Amino acid sequence: MLGVLGGGDMPDEQLAAWANGADALYGADSGAQRLIGLGFSPVVVGDFDSFDPATAPPGTRLVHDPDPDRTDCDKLLALVRSDGHEAVTLACVEGDLLDHTLATLSSLARSGLDGRLALRSGLAWLVRPGPGVRVEEAFGARVSLIPLVRCIGVSLRGVVWGLEEAVIEPGGALSVSNEGTGTVEASLRTGAAYLFVCGPSWTRPTW
Repeated sequence: MLGVLGGGDMPDEQLAAWANGADALYGADSGAQRLIGLGFSPVVVGDFDSFDPATAPPGTRLVHDPDPDRTDCDKLLALVRSDGHEAVTLACVEGDLLDHTLATLSSLARSGLDGRLALRSGLAWLVRPGPGVRVEEAFGARVSLIPLVRCIGVSLRGVVWGLEEAVIEPGGALSVSNEGTGTVEASLRTGAAYLFVCGPSWTRPTW
């Protein structure tokens, strides 16, 4: 399923392609407004400070949540989970507000959902302890593994400069602008990180 936030970064054509392929569609405030403008009927959630309910198509599910202590992203993710979904792809997360982008990364990490980000230039997966993330056919892609917290027992395979049983952390070692050599696999024993795989072939929707 696809959740759309308020970042204006993704071109309309790319966003519409993602929305067309989604089996469920949620929008937070201005993200929902944009989807409706493109002809879609998402579930709408937020405090409605940047959404006009009068523009919603008949029958649209509107979930007004005025809680000032949670972001629109928090509200969207909580609704997605309460509706029984276990995984989410978030789009329009980059925008021009770095603080919002960082908050979104944190919100997804604590949501309990399997998550990924649809970016202008590719995709990013949330990596948690467990089996990790496997990305097929990533030859030549730009690959980065960016920790949110201290991560122990990190493995990154299928890249030019691999990692085995490594420790990566904010303010310390990272893996940035690596290069995929085939199937990319990322895993860790403790912590949370984002695996970025970027390149022209990764801007198209994949479900």
